[in-house]
Amino acid sequence: PVSTTKMLSQAILVTLSLIAAIGAAVAAESSCSSSSSLPSKIQTSNVPTIRLANGVEMPAVAAGSCFRDCSKTDANPSGIASNPNFFGFLPEKTYRSLTLALEMGYTHIDTALVYRSQKQIGAVLAAQFMSGALRREDVFVTSKLFHGEMSGLTRRGSTLPLDDMTPEEVADAIEGQFELILEELGVGYVDLMLLHWPAVMNSKSEGNAARRLAAWKVLEDMYERGQARAIGVSNFSEHHLEQLMKDGARILPMVNQIEASVYKQWDDIKAYCESRGISLMAYSPLGLGKESLLTDPVVKSIAETKGVAPSQVALRYLIQKGYAVLPMSSSEERLRLNLDLFGFELSEEEMKRLEPLAKSKDEGIGLPSPYDMS
Repeated sequence: PVSTTKMLSQAILVTLSLIAAIGAAVAAESSCSSSSSLPSKIQTSNVPTIRLANGVEMPAVAAGSCFRDCSKTDANPSGIASNPNFFGFLPEKTYRSLTLALEMGYTHIDTALVYRSQKQIGAVLAAQFMSGALRREDVFVTSKLFHGEMSGLTRRGSTLPLDDMTPEEVADAIEGQFELILEELGVGYVDLMLLHWPAVMNSKSEGNAARRLAAWKVLEDMYERGQARAIGVSNFSEHHLEQLMKDGARILPMVNQIEASVYKQWDDIKAYCESRGISLMAYSPLGLGKESLLTDPVVKSIAETKGVAPSQVALRYLIQKGYAVLPMSSSEERLRLNLDLFGFELSEEEMKRLEPLAKSKDEGIGLPSPYDMS
């Protein structure tokens, strides 16, 4: 009797598994045939878009995913009480942050291979896609590759020893990184793929230009195959952009993602990109420097006048200067504030009050200048 009961239980389990598998297959087939016509269950926001040079519409606000704790020094522990020696990325924060962001109406997600947050993004998106809350075409995914090694922070795999590589080796590695990004995100294409840096940080290697071109040609190929709807660069100076085109690039980068905030501006890079129709994205738009721009008297004064938060003034300033912004937070309140930028506008006089701060402070988050790489 015991063995008979076990056999019946096993038979029932097998039958239920088969029913579930058939149901999943039917659902998948139905999804393939009609998913584009099904409405999303999540109400996407009314964030305006920036039209890229190829006509692709890029949402002007993105949810960042570069979660990290780099506060540890020889004199100070990390910000993680249970792990004072930690120094690095914290991709696990992406799960809740992105889930909240999507529920609020964010439609643009910014990530990179080096952030190690792509699998987490893929998991969150998979849940939304499976439930029918969102469709693939409801979200705009930006990722980045071609990042040199950073001692103490990154590991082989997400970064490359670029100074030691030939252009042919770079091309092969970038093809592999591109495929890995799609696999980690669980999507067939990205909306925007960027070269993360023009070279290893502060590198003066004579081979940098040839390596950049080799990497860019891979992106051109992937773009033409539909693996990316748009392609661009990050942290490139106007000299890097000019040289890329002179050396044989067929497609002008559509985006340049650079550090920009009320306290940090690259005026010459911005002017060049605008003159060539290259759209701009601002990372670290709220700063992470020694001084908090969110407590700046000018920023606070304007915020009080407008009845908004200082962070909203800082982000709106960049929006009105033509940037797409990618703030990052795991706080529900701050995520909401960072998206709520279009119910007010800074006056010309308020913009003029904020404009001198970048020149007087010139404070970023401590990354190298784009001009420090050949």
